[in-house]
Amino acid sequence: MGESSRKSGKSREATQRSKKAQTAGRKRMVNGSMWFVLLAVALVAALFILKEQTGGEAEMAYPDLEQVESGQAPEGFDEENQPVLGNASAPFQIVVFSDYKCPYCKLWMEEVLPEIKEAYIDQGKARLVYVDMAFLARDSVLAALAGETLYQMDPAYFWKYHGLMTERQGDKGTEWATYAFITELVEKEMPEVPFDRFKEDFKREKYIKNIKRDLDIADKHGVQGVPTVFINGVKFEDPTFDEVRKYIEENS
Repeated sequence: MGESSRKSGKSREATQRSKKAQTAGRKRMVNGSMWFVLLAVALVAALFILKEQTGGEAEMAYPDLEQVESGQAPEGFDEENQPVLGNASAPFQIVVFSDYKCPYCKLWMEEVLPEIKEAYIDQGKARLVYVDMAFLARDSVLAALAGETLYQMDPAYFWKYHGLMTERQGDKGTEWATYAFITELVEKEMPEVPFDRFKEDFKREKYIKNIKRDLDIADKHGVQGVPTVFINGVKFEDPTFDEVRKYIEENS
């Protein structure tokens, strides 16, 4: 009898230990599940914050101009549909072909154009016509498309955007003019722009035909590189201010 009682007690103890082990195991499973849920929530929150910081979209596909039909290239430089600085009736028309990723374009815009503007554009003697030649890289096209989108909203938006992009130009060999970079720039540095409208038109490539059309205009005029400038139809490649001044003074 006594032996049987000892065996029965050990059996109860073993059963209790088994139940405790099962309970502890269930607790570990629950705790593990909770950590998994918390990790998932944190990941979703991080992705949401990332989207908010990049204008609501993680990325945008680069436009493929090979798939774009722009129709026949217009006569001249299509001046009526390009960004213009200065008096439309000025006797000298200066047309500049440029790419946002071109370091020489940056130099020309920052060092030569201000002198031209002060001496001739502000005096009503010349006007500047800007034409995109987005050919250096696929993010060149994205940068040009954003500029065109802003221009269609308000020409003043374009010139501010162009100045900011020129000032903050990245290395030519890297893809810096990304969708995230551009939308963040517009949202933070251009609060006057209706951002949601801009982002929608930009994302759906509403004005991509205009970028392809400008490339067709460049081809039509034999433009091989940037910056290329035409003064009343006469072609100059990366002209200095002295070259521009000499031509204008000799033909005034």
